[in-house]
Amino acid sequence: MFLGTVFLISLLLPMRIRLGPLLLFPYRLWLLLLFIPLLIALLRGKAGPVAFVDWCFFGAAIWAVVSLLANHPLGVIIEPAGAHTIEFLGAYLLGRITIRSAEDFHRMVRIFFMIVLVLLPFALLEGLLHRPVLLQLIGQNGVAVDIGTRMGLRRAQTAFEHPILFGSFVSAGLGLVWYSYAYNRSAMRRLFGTFVIGLSTMLSLSSGALMAFAMQTVFIAWEWVLKSYKRRWAIFGWGAAAVYVLIDLFTTASPFHVLVRYATFSMQSSYNRILIWHYGTQNIWDNPLFGLGLNDWVRPRWMSASVDNFWLLIALRYGIPFFILVTGALVLLIWRMSRAQMPDPADRAARAAFLTTFGGVALAAGTVHYWNGVFSFIMFLIGSSIWMISGGLSQSSNSDQSIETDHRKSRRAAGLKFGDVTNARSNNRPKT
Repeated sequence: MFLGTVFLISLLLPMRIRLGPLLLFPYRLWLLLLFIPLLIALLRGKAGPVAFVDWCFFGAAIWAVVSLLANHPLGVIIEPAGAHTIEFLGAYLLGRITIRSAEDFHRMVRIFFMIVLVLLPFALLEGLLHRPVLLQLIGQNGVAVDIGTRMGLRRAQTAFEHPILFGSFVSAGLGLVWYSYAYNRSAMRRLFGTFVIGLSTMLSLSSGALMAFAMQTVFIAWEWVLKSYKRRWAIFGWGAAAVYVLIDLFTTASPFHVLVRYATFSMQSSYNRILIWHYGTQNIWDNPLFGLGLNDWVRPRWMSASVDNFWLLIALRYGIPFFILVTGALVLLIWRMSRAQMPDPADRAARAAFLTTFGGVALAAGTVHYWNGVFSFIMFLIGSSIWMISGGLSQSSNSDQSIETDHRKSRRAAGLKFGDVTNARSNNRPKT
């Protein structure tokens, strides 16, 4: 976990290092140094067998380079192709190799929370004093961005490049902290952790971050209310589909337009995202195979070049095959993880933490773009969950098929497809 800890800390260092044609941030440099050893370790089976999900991400990384080559000369794409491969596949490999058990996962959550806790006072001062306190203290005031105030507060960015990135980073912690600390049987820690994550998210004043936090809250509340009902998440899925159909049938706007309208701070912001979706999808259909690469997308002159939709942008930039490989890998991961038998409460807590957090992050990605360090953090988080489908479960989860059968028949086994930790604890104290 030492390698992962260095990576998490390096995300907070807003320095830039020029290495030949590559512009490296500290986290990029760390991932570059580890890339080959991590790749060799995975191919040699050091982190369990290579899964189909792994091959999907390998294929996506290769396709991104092919897409860039199809759109630009080789000399132009060396830096962006290298940076994307490191941030995308390198961060995934780091999580894949260094997090191999529930104990590793819960330790990672504690380290993440300590980072958020350290950043909180600086975010609070930044919002109240209307200046980038932390960046000024470390002599990186040139990295600060001023995009105005909301609710009388400066949007906090702390050590990140933008308030959106700070908000996206800290908001991802709700599901992680809630379920990891629930497993550790500490109600006060869980409530305190929730408060810290919520306040930090609010100080970013980012609609995407607040949406991620809100969706995780909905998931947690649903799980808590219906934790004794086996089919609760099937009901949730069908219910969400029904709401989508009803909105489509009985409103003049599409469900996407309705979501964007209520997930942003202003009508101007929501209208801009709707236009981004309209013109962005048209660009994708015009360039379906290789996307646009680094080329500008076609839109009215008065529109900004910013694409505030992560899922849209990856298809726009690298083509539909890249989008299918990434989303297909994620759907397969979630499906296999949800169906895995996990009698051990530590494993179930880790699963609930990841699925809750990733659900919020994935939905918020429809209204915000993740880039640079936060993009790498999300890939690291995805990689840190693969042990749940590739032989990293506790021995109690794998040792005896009859035990799995007994649990599958019992309510306790049904108690956590998404997150029931409290109803299925063992009598043993956790090691983490």
